[in-house]
Amino acid sequence: MMDAYTEAVVIRLGIAILLALGYWITAATGKFSFGHAAFMSIGAYTASILTVKFDWSLETSMLVSGLTAAVAGAFIGWIALRLTILYLAIITFAFAEIVKILLDSWDYAGGASGLFGMRGTTPQLLAICIGVVIVYLFFLTRSRKGLSYEAIREDEQAARACGLGVTRISVEAFAVSAAITGVAGALSAHETLIITPAQFGAPQSLLIILFVVLGGVQYFWGAIVGAVVLTMLPIWFDFLEEYYQITYGLLFVALMILRPQGIVGSGTERRFTMRALARLSPKRGKADGDG
Repeated sequence: MMDAYTEAVVIRLGIAILLALGYWITAATGKFSFGHAAFMSIGAYTASILTVKFDWSLETSMLVSGLTAAVAGAFIGWIALRLTILYLAIITFAFAEIVKILLDSWDYAGGASGLFGMRGTTPQLLAICIGVVIVYLFFLTRSRKGLSYEAIREDEQAARACGLGVTRISVEAFAVSAAITGVAGALSAHETLIITPAQFGAPQSLLIILFVVLGGVQYFWGAIVGAVVLTMLPIWFDFLEEYYQITYGLLFVALMILRPQGIVGSGTERRFTMRALARLSPKRGKADGDG
């Protein structure tokens, strides 16, 4: 049996890992969202309303949260992923701010004061969720779809030229990423026991990005490493008291300079020949969703 403090740290770490794995899916296609905290908030509020207002079980409300976030992710992805990376960043950031403003003014969900009364979650439920996602990613990265993610990330134009439905594949990845982030949000809400719109602002989106960037986007377990490091460093350096943030920042900057490819990244990119790309998908033009 874990004591209350250890259990709280384990749950916090597990949620960070789930967020990192979810974000890695869209990052694996070379698409970086600057508003993933919005999907986290959608999951958190959906689950909290269902459990507090309608007395649903956490497990059921968690699944609904994932589905709701996936729908939102597919919609935003369909709009933003057809545009350039700059517009993707702007649209996802704006979407997160809009969601935050709407939650601030939504009295039914507590408005700016937030929503409370949720029941707690458990490390066991979190472990099951992480396990399911890891198994999914294990098979995904060894499939043709996983290969197409890598092809799009490394050379989107070549992928299009060889007939891959870049937009369709990217939107699918974005929706799955949003779904996992929504589930993480649901679990987070039932760990903190109170949620406010302020919890899901730009700093949270940035933290999710840093999990993946720090660990490395080449392998999904790099996201796990990044989440562990960024979650545990403040705890490890807590003995430094007011100096821990400075130390934490200096270590992070040093790591980014010495390992720009991330902790787990190999530092080399896999290069696809046109023939290898052609084997991934027959050329279909508009049928692949890029028309």
